[in-house]
Amino acid sequence: MFQGPVIFGLTVNEILLAVFLTLALVFTYKTLVEKDLVKAVVYSGGEAVSYALAFVVMYAPDLVLAYVAVGLGIYSALFLFVITRTERYEKEVVEA
Repeated sequence: MFQGPVIFGLTVNEILLAVFLTLALVFTYKTLVEKDLVKAVVYSGGEAVSYALAFVVMYAPDLVLAYVAVGLGIYSALFLFVITRTERYEKEVVEA
């Protein structure tokens, strides 16, 4: 397997994998704290793309095709459909 050049003791594949997984973690956090549900779906799609790119770096094209189809396509479409049937913004719960 081709590893590419070594930078600071790490291969380029390892650096790219760390970047994509960190980006996925950031998108996950943004998805959880977002009050606008449509933006949360967009962040969730960004998370799916980040994981797909991580799978590309790990040389797993079969997982990339499945994850993009399900994680980005079906989930996003389903969530957007459900959001159109409910409220777009999450409401604050006030406890007495």
